[in-house]
Amino acid sequence: MPPPPGMSPPALVTWTDQPSPVKFAGMSFTPAQQARVLMLADLILRGSHGDIGRGGFAREVGSRIELVDVAVCERPEDGKMHAEVACEIDVHEDMLNAGGNLHGGCTMFMIDVCSSVTLHVLGIARGLQSSLVSQAITTVFHAPAAMRLVATGIHNQMAPSEPKL
Repeated sequence: MPPPPGMSPPALVTWTDQPSPVKFAGMSFTPAQQARVLMLADLILRGSHGDIGRGGFAREVGSRIELVDVAVCERPEDGKMHAEVACEIDVHEDMLNAGGNLHGGCTMFMIDVCSSVTLHVLGIARGLQSSLVSQAITTVFHAPAAMRLVATGIHNQMAPSEPKL
């Protein structure tokens, strides 16, 4: 599917070849950690990075999400490491429902991928090599979402449960 009118297809960026427009705050990330965050964000948001990745679900929407800020700090109230990312996207026609509002499925997709980026940032900051993913996302829609989405991911060190087969 071609990009929306006036949009160019996303270009693959080799993050180690140029300075990052993403602002890193809080914990001091090494250049290698920053490059890993950016590569994983590219893979999660766009579905591929170079020859890594496959699948095209919602690639048109994900490719327009831009990682803007990354912050990791220790929460004063409990001393646990906390990660936050800020992502931006312009809402286009292909993201709207029949009522002209951001489609709930599109909203959930963006919450899922942006929270996955946040969890990976936290894993990188903690020196983990494992993939961290959302186990459950509970969302209540109070009103139609037209222009802004804020997602916060918290890793609570919960061990995954055994499959119940």
